[in-house]
Amino acid sequence: MNGVNMVSRRQFLIMAGGAAIIILAGGAAYIVSRPRSTTTTTPVASPITTPTTTTPVASPITTPTKPRNIGGKIVVLGRSGYHKTINENLIDTFLQKYPNVKVEYVPKGYVDAYQTIVLSHSSRSSDYDALYIDEPWIHMLINNGWLLPIDEPDLDGYPNHLKNWPTVGGKTYAQGLTGNANFLFYREDVLKDLGETPPETWDDVLRIAKKVKEKYTDLGVKLYGFGAYSLKGTSIAQDTFPAFLFPFGGRYFAEDGITPALYSEEAVQALEFFKELKKYSHPRMTEFTTLAEYSEAILRGEVAMGVVWNGWIIDIDNPQKSNVVGKINIRPYPRQKTFFGAQSGVWFYGVSAFSTNPDTAMEFVKTVTSLPAQKRAALEAGLPPTRLQIFKDPDYRAKQRLADKFLEIIEVVKPVRTNPLWGDMAEPVGTYLFMGLMGDLPADEAIKKAHDEMVRVTKGVKG
Repeated sequence: MNGVNMVSRRQFLIMAGGAAIIILAGGAAYIVSRPRSTTTTTPVASPITTPTTTTPVASPITTPTKPRNIGGKIVVLGRSGYHKTINENLIDTFLQKYPNVKVEYVPKGYVDAYQTIVLSHSSRSSDYDALYIDEPWIHMLINNGWLLPIDEPDLDGYPNHLKNWPTVGGKTYAQGLTGNANFLFYREDVLKDLGETPPETWDDVLRIAKKVKEKYTDLGVKLYGFGAYSLKGTSIAQDTFPAFLFPFGGRYFAEDGITPALYSEEAVQALEFFKELKKYSHPRMTEFTTLAEYSEAILRGEVAMGVVWNGWIIDIDNPQKSNVVGKINIRPYPRQKTFFGAQSGVWFYGVSAFSTNPDTAMEFVKTVTSLPAQKRAALEAGLPPTRLQIFKDPDYRAKQRLADKFLEIIEVVKPVRTNPLWGDMAEPVGTYLFMGLMGDLPADEAIKKAHDEMVRVTKGVKG
């Protein structure tokens, strides 16, 4: 889920003693980088204040009951990489229905997308009409009044948690699209060769990884027991560590979804276990230059087991790109002290409260998240769907060998990055987790420092 395109390092900051999001130079840092081809309103220099409670405020703009005046141009703020491929397919579906509409898609890397949303909306810019939103950003957007409620939302076929997450006060502010989950993959052929069955616990994973080292790696075969995308910062914090933290009985936040709860014996044990597993892992696990490099290592057959998001293994059965066709299987996180399921990382679509073409943007969101659009994108562009009917669809099942396994996973996913300001704490939290993994800090100290960062940033929510 991590991206590589970055704007300058945190152009906004959360004041530790208060609740305001302060935009540097009154939003000027954003203004100079806005898309030149879009129509904008004059940004308001004063900052938007984050509510001091967790109850989202109602959007200041009235939503029409039905879309009107479908036409003109909309600008969609989206993601790069495989997300762009998926969204280009969805845009084509929309344009087949509305050929007179012009759609401009602006792809961004992960952190860049988050910062662009915050900076543009804090200055009340109308640069973007539709927003492609990662799960942990949604409540920050709702709290600030930056999303319009969806007019007559179509929630048919969504799992309950995907209906509930973007719905506040009886209004739904976004609809799920890309059904990303974070889970474990494993090579069935390697396990069979080792006389092993699929791992049920993290102890199983460690035992198998040791066997891989003994039978393959130590004999000069370029095959490693475990793999992950665990770079310093945001990457390890959301792409890898939750896979250990939650099955070990730890958590990022308390039941309210906001209060930091990372500092615990369970979290320390999870980090220490990950550090041990690292000995039997791909040597570039903590230094892959790009996410694509990790995916390519999997496709080359260099990783026996690993933690991934759906899009990272989209080509495992493509014979033109993969050496592991038909050899990979998937499952939710292995249990340890408890069975957690898998981390949810669903991407949603919503309409900006500052859109100058909200009717067309609303129709765009409803069209591209619809069942027909999702099915087409799943078949043609590799979309991990969010509407459960697609997993049972004969066309999809004929194309997707792991349809039942993906359904099993999406039915047990849970959000873990629930604090509305996760996007601002993930980098420092991940920095300390990485230092603990690499042995630069004792695990206990690394967890404590990461927890303290969560507490510091959370003051921006709780005040």
